[in-house]
Amino acid sequence: MPHYHRSSFRTFILMMMALTLLVIGRLHATSNSRPPFNFTWPTKKASEVEGDLILGGLMMIHERQDDITCGPVMPQGGIQALETMLFTIDQINPILSSTVGFTIGAHILDDCDKDTYGLEQAVAFVKGSISNIDDTDYKCLDGTVPDVRNKVISGVVGASSSVTSIQVANLLRLFRIPQVSFFSSSPELSNKQRFEYFTRTIPSDHHQVMAIVQMIRFLKWTYISILYEESTYGIKAFEELEVLLAKNNICIAVKERLVKDSGVAGEAAYNGIVHKLNSKPKAKGVIIFGSDQEVSGVMRAVRRNNLTANFNWIGSDGWAGRLLVSEGNEPEVEGTLAFLPQAHPVRGFDNYFLSLTPLNNKRNPWFIEFWENHFQCRYPSSPPTPYNQNWQRTCTGREKLSPEGTEFERQLQYVSDAVMAFANAFKDMHQTVCKGQRGLCKEMVPIDGSELLKYLRRVEFTGLSGDRFQFDDYGDGPARYDLIHFKQVSTGRYRWLRVGEYHSGQLKLDENEELLFRGDQVMPPESICSRPCNGSQAKKYVEGEGCCWTCVECVLYQ
Repeated sequence: MPHYHRSSFRTFILMMMALTLLVIGRLHATSNSRPPFNFTWPTKKASEVEGDLILGGLMMIHERQDDITCGPVMPQGGIQALETMLFTIDQINPILSSTVGFTIGAHILDDCDKDTYGLEQAVAFVKGSISNIDDTDYKCLDGTVPDVRNKVISGVVGASSSVTSIQVANLLRLFRIPQVSFFSSSPELSNKQRFEYFTRTIPSDHHQVMAIVQMIRFLKWTYISILYEESTYGIKAFEELEVLLAKNNICIAVKERLVKDSGVAGEAAYNGIVHKLNSKPKAKGVIIFGSDQEVSGVMRAVRRNNLTANFNWIGSDGWAGRLLVSEGNEPEVEGTLAFLPQAHPVRGFDNYFLSLTPLNNKRNPWFIEFWENHFQCRYPSSPPTPYNQNWQRTCTGREKLSPEGTEFERQLQYVSDAVMAFANAFKDMHQTVCKGQRGLCKEMVPIDGSELLKYLRRVEFTGLSGDRFQFDDYGDGPARYDLIHFKQVSTGRYRWLRVGEYHSGQLKLDENEELLFRGDQVMPPESICSRPCNGSQAKKYVEGEGCCWTCVECVLYQ
């Protein structure tokens, strides 16, 4: 084993910091775990694609679970997001190979929608990237460069949740590795003094909050409740909502946090939340700023407590359009209005995904889990998981994914755009520093992350969705949203439908789409505490309630 020396003490300090983060993650991941299974769970896996420049990927392949590290597989935001990254690389590489002479590869990991576990996984991205640190030089005593077996990651696509992206961004910035998230929308991540190497294709929630308040004003609601998840995504949005609602004279009846970062709430906790909402029966309108797993728990509690008709929801992009929330809870979700960052289908992806099988998709190591979950069967010789033990039927391998039976994630464009952003940055950098040379020149082996970041922030391109894309001044995606509505289109059949958009600060409803609330009601339910008093009456306010009063008759000459 050859000896080598470090030319900078800073390398040692940074590695110790990274190790500290890793240890914290491991302690947290194991402190809440239940007794081990008689098999390894989760099995550490990676989706690998060979290439000259490697992109790391951090996806929420599995749901977050409290008493176990990883929950069941996530079909939409997990498996489909991963496959979108792979599909986009497939589309880009022939063009890059023919024009500039290099290709992009991938090393994609699973964060199980947990910030600590995601941080532990992300350490793999920096193992081969020590050379990205300034003035750091690894050399053997004879002057030769040692054989480094860890792949050098040039950039990272992900993570999905804001809380995980914040943890990972703090690690990657130490090694100057640019990061482009596709779903992390917390306003906190726009602060480039703290997160200088973080960029995202999705817009900041700052714009979504303004859209939600405009929607409430359109519905003429003045008394509403708010549920928000216990994470940077939910807390930051709530803080902005609270200020903006007050400016518009809209009062908050109940404000409650949904457990997120500190674990997974049980039925009793969700029952308590819906009972608190119901304690203010005049506040029919409820904003939920949260993620699909938590909101699904709220909807099940609403059904358990026979309160389906008592609330109407305004949703955030963390759960809007997600099957995990609406499936089995259709009457509870009915009438919901929600905002999603505007996205169009990634051209060709649907046909690609529907053609996949466990036999032709060896590069996705979690695809068999998805297959078992989708068809509710046990695939022959598949390794045991805490979830496939329940399937009695054996998969034949002849099952086929169908358009009718497959619900596609609506925001896959943002995953594809993240990969496209890196590809265009690589290409632009190559044209400048390699001066027409085919293949990677020595100035790009390895890539200087701080230089790559400059090219990344300046990219402009037409994505696989057909939309033009460029980052704004904060490194965020363009602020444009679709307004979607969950309504009953025929007896017992429900769908999420686009009914409008929020663009350039303006809410516009589609003229050909009708809003339908529960029981085919065209008019939205009232969500006000008190009606205006007439000219001979005065308001007597309820203590502590700025929007609640009783009307008392004025005495003579008063």
